[in-house]
Amino acid sequence: MDELPDGRGVATGGATNGTAEAVDGEATGEGAAAGEDDTAAPGVFAEFLATVPDPVLVVDGELSVVAGNPQFGEEFGRDPARLRGEPVSTVFPALTRDQVVGNCDDGTGEYVTTPVAGAGRGRRTWVDLAFDRHQLNGRTYFVGVARDVTAKRRHEREREQYERILETIEDGIYVLDESFVIETVNSAVESMTGYDRSELVGEPATVLTDESTIDEAARLSEQLRTGEREVGTLTTELRTAAGETFPVETRFSTYRDSDGNYRQVGVVRDISDRRQFEETLATLHGSTRELLEAQTTEEVSRLVVGSATDALDVEGAAIYRFDQSANRLVPETVSGSLTVVDGSTAVDVGNSPVWDAFVDDERRAVSADGSHRLAASDSSADGAEVAGLCFPLGSYGVFYVSLGAERQCSDVVGVMEVIAANTEAALARVDREQALREQEDQLLARNRRLRRLEEVNAIIRRIDGALVDADTRAEVEQAVCDGLADSDLVSFAWVGASDGVELDARAWAGGGSDYLDAVPLETGSEAPPPAVRAVRDREMTVVSSVAADLREEAWRTEALSRDFRSALSVPLQYEEFTYGVLTVYGTEQSAFDETLRSVFAELGETIARAVCEIQSRRQRSGATTVELDVSVSAPTDPLQQLADRLGTRVDCAGVVPDEAGTTRLFVRIGDGADTGAVRDCCADLTRVRSVTVVTDDDGEAPPLYEVVVSGDTVPGTLLDRGVRVSSLYAGAEESGLSATVRLPPGLDVRGLVEYLDALYGSAQLTARRERDIADRSERGVRATVEKRLTERQLQVLRTAYFSGFFEWPRRTTGQDLAGKFDVSQPTVSRHLRKGTGRVLDILFETA
Repeated sequence: MDELPDGRGVATGGATNGTAEAVDGEATGEGAAAGEDDTAAPGVFAEFLATVPDPVLVVDGELSVVAGNPQFGEEFGRDPARLRGEPVSTVFPALTRDQVVGNCDDGTGEYVTTPVAGAGRGRRTWVDLAFDRHQLNGRTYFVGVARDVTAKRRHEREREQYERILETIEDGIYVLDESFVIETVNSAVESMTGYDRSELVGEPATVLTDESTIDEAARLSEQLRTGEREVGTLTTELRTAAGETFPVETRFSTYRDSDGNYRQVGVVRDISDRRQFEETLATLHGSTRELLEAQTTEEVSRLVVGSATDALDVEGAAIYRFDQSANRLVPETVSGSLTVVDGSTAVDVGNSPVWDAFVDDERRAVSADGSHRLAASDSSADGAEVAGLCFPLGSYGVFYVSLGAERQCSDVVGVMEVIAANTEAALARVDREQALREQEDQLLARNRRLRRLEEVNAIIRRIDGALVDADTRAEVEQAVCDGLADSDLVSFAWVGASDGVELDARAWAGGGSDYLDAVPLETGSEAPPPAVRAVRDREMTVVSSVAADLREEAWRTEALSRDFRSALSVPLQYEEFTYGVLTVYGTEQSAFDETLRSVFAELGETIARAVCEIQSRRQRSGATTVELDVSVSAPTDPLQQLADRLGTRVDCAGVVPDEAGTTRLFVRIGDGADTGAVRDCCADLTRVRSVTVVTDDDGEAPPLYEVVVSGDTVPGTLLDRGVRVSSLYAGAEESGLSATVRLPPGLDVRGLVEYLDALYGSAQLTARRERDIADRSERGVRATVEKRLTERQLQVLRTAYFSGFFEWPRRTTGQDLAGKFDVSQPTVSRHLRKGTGRVLDILFETA
């Protein structure tokens, strides 16, 4: 505080005065009464003003200028000497005495902010004034220190303007610090998210989005800092205070603040409408493509109302088709929650918005109160809410859309007009195509029927003749294919037979034989060709159009590339046996009608009968034998009981019938069962008399056991019937024993299966094959051996063979064999020598 000449003090930097007397109005009253001269005041303040570095102005109680320092003149371009005696409003026009006195009295240290009159420097100048009140010679003076705050004022006003601009922008604005903490947001962000600004500022950005979005924003921000890009753009989901999400697009950039720290400023825009628009366009595009493939008016209607409901999320849609015979509009297809307009099932001639749209060929709007008007604009007329729109479809009918409470007319009218135009075009195309098809069908129907009838008769005559002359199965199959391929009806024919794994093409004729190499013929393949399906299902398979479902089944592409338009496969079945499958391909769609299907069914049975007859002739001549795969359900059979209890497969390697109702079974037991377990299991079976380990190859093959059982067994039964067993096994948890057998001449297949079925309760023939044999290997040698050897010699030879007596080194000795038959070793040796000698006699006699 500087001392005045009379000992009083004045503060130069604040608005407090410890020595002043707060007497408002004394400046003129008391001083004037004393008659004191005020001319000495400037001199009194001059020495003090010279020591103050800030601009200072002294005014009296009436706010007339008394004195000022040079700094004031330099700062504001006014000479204090010339201002002396002038009212302070000459410099500060907005300054009032109440402001000055209040600034002295409030003691808060606040300033009086006021403009400077006539700045004279091309801009308006603002100052902050801080006053102190002083008494001199009985008069009141105010000493004011001025500070130019024009730049600060301008910055505040710019900031206010900036904030007003931000608040008027509909898009969200945000600022994040380097750690992605929210520093500020505008009101649009509040509206989008449902959060108050106070709830967001200071929180991490993850309150609104997920970590993956922050990671991507961090990567883009780094590219912005290094100059790799100018603006970052992200499309993501924003989370609201209610926990819901909505799609947004944000564009942002980075900048450095005055402290050198990076900030991220961005604009976020709600793209829900844009996303919905894109989805609407996609739905519209998809429906347009589907309309191009629609073949009927019903299909067009279904596609249109479905796409309209899905594309714009309206309450429902309906297609009204004009029924000329009844002179009314009938709702053909309805979707969504819509029933029909006005609750009517049909629209008759009269005052209805649907009927008016049809007859006037103009769009009509239906109001919520049931009235209607011409929809000349997209808004409601006379304040009436539009509940639905009717779009004319030319002479075909009307397309009606119910908007519902959530949709405005302006939201859908443009898209619906496009859908209506596409619908009308699709209906016109379908009508044209239908008319053409009907015309063509009428012109070609009679000729087609006659031609096919002639072709079928010719095919049957040729095939019947070929079947009569054929001596082998191959001749039958080739003759059938040749006869079918020679007709105009069939472009390619082939016959195949299944080996249980895949179809083997046995004969074919016609163009496109490489098709058989291009398609999978495995019986277990997915989406198989018709031949595989016919064999697997044991019934006729018809494909009217190869082009249908082209992308779902690979064989169709191969067939269509060879101009196969339709296909038919019929299994060759006779007396419950299947001998193969016949497949033919037509040169046109739907080539095989009901008449032809019946003909091919009879043809398939005829071919199978011919094959069966040929095989029977060959079997009777001794050139062939029949091989069967048979499944027998025999849960009490010792083999099945062993398999079930040991939990593994049990194979029968040999069977030797014994005396006194016993049978020697030589079995191999699969992995997982050691010798002790096998012995224990056999001990629990009442029918097992004994079990002996014959061989144990240390894991190279399953061990061989000799199991002596009592009672009937499946292997023994087959052997008694003269059937040669190629393989027989029982599997764990399987329904029965599986056997592959060869029948002796004269044994009927059906008779064998029926015999097994009656004996064991269930027997099923799973496969039948014909095998070529030499007389010596099947009928001659085997029959001669069994005829020349005694039953005892045959038993001993069988037991010795299966026990490993003839292997080197021997697995069974003569003493072991003697023990099995409870005879002396010389007796066993005699049986072996005589039996072996007689087998060698037969071999060399026929050599």
